[in-house]
Amino acid sequence: MTSQQLLTLAIEAKRSELYLQADRSSFTSPHVLKLSHELDLLLVEYTRIMQTYAVGSSNEQLLT
Repeated sequence: MTSQQLLTLAIEAKRSELYLQADRSSFTSPHVLKLSHELDLLLVEYTRIMQTYAVGSSNEQLLT
């Protein structure tokens, strides 16, 4: 598996965990807020990877 695929799985797992915990307590509970922050960090990392990939792809197209 690529790092992008692993990150996608981590995002899906974190999102599921967040929804489950929010359903059990509330969206404003400290644990849910912590999970939300962790999900945000994963999404930022995913965006960074995708932007790096997009820039690399566009540079390759310009060079050929």
